[in-house]
Amino acid sequence: MAQNQVALLATKIGEPLIKASRPIPVPKEGEVLIKVTIAGLNPHDAKARDHGLFIKDHLPAVLGADVVGIVMSLGPDVTRFKEGDHIFGQAGLLGANLGGHFNFGVPNYDTQGLQEYAILETKYSAKVPLGFTDAQMATVPTNCVPAAVAFFDKTCFGIPAPWDAAASEFDYKGTSLLIIGGGSNTGKFGIQLAALLGIGKIIVVAGLKGAADAKALGATHVIDRTLSATDIAAEVREIVGDNLIYAFDTINKPGDQYVGVEALSNTETGKLARLIPLGPVDVSRLSSQKPAGFDTLDVLGVSTGSPATTIPLWEHIVGWVEEGKLKPTSFQVIEGLDVDAVNKTLDGYSNGTVTGQWQVQF
Repeated sequence: MAQNQVALLATKIGEPLIKASRPIPVPKEGEVLIKVTIAGLNPHDAKARDHGLFIKDHLPAVLGADVVGIVMSLGPDVTRFKEGDHIFGQAGLLGANLGGHFNFGVPNYDTQGLQEYAILETKYSAKVPLGFTDAQMATVPTNCVPAAVAFFDKTCFGIPAPWDAAASEFDYKGTSLLIIGGGSNTGKFGIQLAALLGIGKIIVVAGLKGAADAKALGATHVIDRTLSATDIAAEVREIVGDNLIYAFDTINKPGDQYVGVEALSNTETGKLARLIPLGPVDVSRLSSQKPAGFDTLDVLGVSTGSPATTIPLWEHIVGWVEEGKLKPTSFQVIEGLDVDAVNKTLDGYSNGTVTGQWQVQF
């Protein structure tokens, strides 16, 4: 095997990716080297290229956190996979530490997807199940992991995961959960995770065009996203009274995250888990202050950030997909490691003309 490979690199923040050469990494303990077949693109890749999210102090950078490929070689202690296996996984951070608020750590570019060969950590990866394509499974990691961290991790909602001993005693049916952005890919996985848990009331704020899809995934109620925050909260209270403790915001920036807070209980301390932590929630927009207060919890949807939650998650993902409890989301394809097409897609994420997930197919 050659020592170098073709990769797409971010070399300056705010400028297009370039095609360049970088060394082919060698797998260490707990790692495998894959020949990449699919690299998934997501909106955060545009934020990385254009604004330096995760990468600004660590250039040049490789992007693409959803990675699928064929195992080419194994680290010295690896028994979970063998050469030739098709596996999917999530790129990671070195030294990441999730404590309810972001501590980004250092990106591990050897694990990113926009290159011919990449490293995957075996504990944050799994085999592509029979009957599913590499491209389908590339929609899972960066959409499913944030929802799982928000729901299960002790630094967020702390709802017992199915593998936890506490699951046998937890009242899932008596629990209510609000998901804002139910039409987003992370929102869709959030609905499905809540449904497989058996959450009694899964309330989703989304466009009404997607209401049937949300209910097919497991939502029990869908609220029109065009309503005002007070009207959304009023509808939530019609469904659950003043008992909403958990709100998961998958789409809003801090200026609009008050929508979820508005719906939280006034008599119990609620929890808002959010994917975009760019400042405090604008509580001045609330119709009234929360007498019992609320906790704002930042979700870092990276497997390496919450190993206590994500290692067992990766042991269950394939089974849930095979059982139909987790359904891959839709995607569009870029053929080949085409730097112009990738930059055009990232431009579209930035200016709002592109949505959803795009897969770079090698």
